[in-house]
Amino acid sequence: WRMTTRQVIDIIQNLKGKIIGADIVEYNPDRDLGSMTSMVAAKLLKEIIARIHEDKK
Repeated sequence: WRMTTRQVIDIIQNLKGKIIGADIVEYNPDRDLGSMTSMVAAKLLKEIIARIHEDKK
């Protein structure tokens, strides 16, 4: 079973409670054809940072 990027973003945006940490793992630039994985990792990191920022308000 695999989750889409959109599903992961929805989870990040709808988590109950505050996010206190996050880790993006298993990224290997040597195997990232077309930089697709790096773009997804950057998008997820942006969503996590935005959520942490919102939690601090």
